[in-house]
Amino acid sequence: MLYSLNRLIRKMRRRRELGALFLLLALAVSIVGNTLNFYYFEQASANPPGIWDSLWYSVISITTIGYGDFSSTTVGARIGTTIFIVIIGLAAFTTSVGLLVDWIVELRDRERSGMGKSDARDHLIIVNFPGESRVRQVISEFLTDAHHQDRDIVIVADGMERLPFVIANVSYVRGSPLEEETFQRAGIERAEQTIILSTGYDDPRSDSFVASVAFVVENLNPDINIVAECLDARHAALFSKSEQVSLVYALSLVTNLLVQEAQDPGVSLVTQAITSNEVEGTLATTKVEGDIGTNVSYDFIATKLLDHGINLVGVVRDDSVILRFHNEACTLDDSLVYIDTNRWTWEQIREMVA
Repeated sequence: MLYSLNRLIRKMRRRRELGALFLLLALAVSIVGNTLNFYYFEQASANPPGIWDSLWYSVISITTIGYGDFSSTTVGARIGTTIFIVIIGLAAFTTSVGLLVDWIVELRDRERSGMGKSDARDHLIIVNFPGESRVRQVISEFLTDAHHQDRDIVIVADGMERLPFVIANVSYVRGSPLEEETFQRAGIERAEQTIILSTGYDDPRSDSFVASVAFVVENLNPDINIVAECLDARHAALFSKSEQVSLVYALSLVTNLLVQEAQDPGVSLVTQAITSNEVEGTLATTKVEGDIGTNVSYDFIATKLLDHGINLVGVVRDDSVILRFHNEACTLDDSLVYIDTNRWTWEQIREMVA
């Protein structure tokens, strides 16, 4: 009999849906059967229980708690308790707990191994895993910002069996970044931002792969903000068909900074400060979304913003950068780049310079 019971439990664990249905049925039979049995036979006792008391007694007994406020006094009630509670109920309850624990452990293992599905919303998707320290740095920088510290992050990569670290709100989806199914599991249609990292600084095919991934992401979610890492500025043409992609030339930035620091010591330290969320006062952008007035120049706006402690350092217009503001008129769809501890809306900036 014990062998048959163990064999039944193993089958239920393998066929979880059928096993769960069987256990629910067994628990229902145990509770209802003992409730009716206890209520019927205990009517002959000195203190006959009500139907709700009988139900309470059955539930508490099946969970092995047993407060002792009720107990069987008649032969019929004791036989019923033995059958419905001891034989059926306790076996079904303990097996249910075991299946629940197995399911939770398997779910956690699927999440760590990247085989699960993310239900996050307005989250960041990081594509590719060039190295643990690199990815952890990106995550830390993103979550340090006060506006994004509670955001979920989903890492999409192929070839990595499991995520090598555990960080709250960070999950992993394993699969090819070129396949739609992978991004569907990552919740691409609900995501707000995507950062596509290079596959490695020593990989000559990295830029072409990143460009292909950017094209896939944009097709799946045309409204998502895509930031892609391009190793060689000469490969920018690979991204020409993607309208929503912002490129970051990582190696060019490092090379330029090395030369600048050699020529003008201190540039590296300032650059590190204004590009990191870990330092108070970082770079931020605001898009010009409405009229600010007739012939208002950026040198006037820069002066007004400086009165509020905001340093306007540049303007982006049609993929060109404006650093000298003299007689440069404010134009719709320009992006103001400034240094401040806060991000401001266009309406707020317009009030400051009014």
